[in-house]
Amino acid sequence: MRLEDLPPLPETPGVYLWKTGERIVYVGKAKNLKARVTSYFHAEGKGLRICQEATQLDFIVVRDEVEALLLEANLIKHHRPHYNVLMKDDKHYPFLKLTQEEWPMLMVVRRVQDDGARYWGPFPDASAVRRIKRLVDRFFPLRKNSGFPFKKRRYPCLNHAMGRCLAPCVGQADPAQYQMTVRQVENLLDGKIEVLYESLEQQMRQAARNQDFERAAEIRDQISAVRSFFGTSQQAYDPELGDLDFLGFARAGDYALIQHYQVRGGQMLGRISRFVEGVKEASDAELLEAFLRDYYLEATPLPPLVLLPFELEAQEAFSAFLSSKGRKVEVRVPQRGEKTRLIELAQHNAQTALQTELKLMERKGDHPGLKGLMEVLGLTRRPYRIEGYDISNLLGESVVGSITVFEGGRPKKAEYRRIKIRGLKGQPDDFFSMEQTILRRFTGSLAEQMPIPDLILIDGGLGQVRAAQKALQQAGLEIPLVGLAKREETLVLPDGKTIALPLNHPALQLLIYQRDETHRNGLEFHRKLRNQKALKSIFDDIKGIGPARKLALMNHFSTLEELKAMSVEELAKLPGFDKRSAQAVLKALSNLPMETKV
Repeated sequence: MRLEDLPPLPETPGVYLWKTGERIVYVGKAKNLKARVTSYFHAEGKGLRICQEATQLDFIVVRDEVEALLLEANLIKHHRPHYNVLMKDDKHYPFLKLTQEEWPMLMVVRRVQDDGARYWGPFPDASAVRRIKRLVDRFFPLRKNSGFPFKKRRYPCLNHAMGRCLAPCVGQADPAQYQMTVRQVENLLDGKIEVLYESLEQQMRQAARNQDFERAAEIRDQISAVRSFFGTSQQAYDPELGDLDFLGFARAGDYALIQHYQVRGGQMLGRISRFVEGVKEASDAELLEAFLRDYYLEATPLPPLVLLPFELEAQEAFSAFLSSKGRKVEVRVPQRGEKTRLIELAQHNAQTALQTELKLMERKGDHPGLKGLMEVLGLTRRPYRIEGYDISNLLGESVVGSITVFEGGRPKKAEYRRIKIRGLKGQPDDFFSMEQTILRRFTGSLAEQMPIPDLILIDGGLGQVRAAQKALQQAGLEIPLVGLAKREETLVLPDGKTIALPLNHPALQLLIYQRDETHRNGLEFHRKLRNQKALKSIFDDIKGIGPARKLALMNHFSTLEELKAMSVEELAKLPGFDKRSAQAVLKALSNLPMETKV
């Protein structure tokens, strides 16, 4: 794109989008759109390449820098442009969520939604979230087992019998007492410990005056548990520090690492590390801004002070942006005193952590398949997290969407999932089933439990891939997709293009491994279903094929096409089969469609 091809640009704050065709390659913000955009044509390196590659420029005018910062953050998160710095984080840190209902409940979630609920997080240490949740569950009797949204039950659960729930699900909870418990939980999570102590002690004294000594003893135990938790479970620091966040930064060549520390009430709660690759052309300021934008877009509640290791041009805009989320927040670089020592500590730890990461990469080696996938598919970074999807069914019934997760080229079996497909009419429909599986994964309960992957692998051809793409569009997500056609082991892209790789290519070997794992995961679920219900299938009407022979067929073949391809002699060698039973099976299958999976 040439300078004279630019549209007329205003000298006002806004966001600009460099595009190649319909694809956004870079999103940026500016105090002065005209001055910022035209500077690209006088830049070097990445800036010059962006404007040379772009064929179009779009821009959005906003009222001030704060709006520009927020809009830029949302656009980058949604479109993930090639030239923007994207914070690669292998972990997905948890939040605590207090639902917005008549009878609120406390939940651990992985995503903040605009649903009116209160959120706390992200928490650097998942074990800390579990400790806090256990503390609340034991000593603050909010509901736990009546679902979200709230559902009435016929009988109270065991938590009510143990005194850990007020049982609103069966109409036994006093609304005033429940709301008081909600406020106490909010004070606990907000760090207003003294306010919580005062409230609990007042209740304890009132219970004692009413000679309700059992209730007074329960409240005494609550106070003791909270004091014990906040006195020993976190690392003590300096009480005078109060609430603040501080950051450390380190880089080495093409790699950088940013560490974020939380201090609440003078106590260190933990740290979050972000390791970033492919940043040789990015400035320190660009990397730090990318972290701030990524982390603070969802973080809540915020401290009054955020300390940086060096100055940023957009520092005042970040202060205003964070302050717009509630309380006033100052973002600054400390100049003297204890706060400078915090930054020195963070800088030292960031440098040490970066060197450790680099040594681990050398020791373990980076899975060659991930780098190969990045190159073959034209991705902007290595697809660390890949989710595999397959549709299979049990002899035309019990249609299941199978999900597997690979991280770093290795299976993460704890996150494997299976989804029962609903709404099928008549014959199995792989395209409908794939669309429903993807849609439910990214819009249902799994969306909060599992992080968004870097790549989605579909077991199937163009039809299945486009069904998955349609579901992602409905979910409002843009995630790279690739299909793997079984017979030719060919990669299939949503635009219809195919890529044929040698069988020994590490990228293809990795995809085949995960595809087979995804298929196996679905078959295991089918075997479980066989043990839960009677074995009813198309084989029921074949004379001489009983449960034992039917089970032998299911254990040896994954599709009817595979079974139909067998000869009578080969089939007769299965346990319990002879030539006559083999002929009966093949004759019954001769007029069946081939798509059905066993």
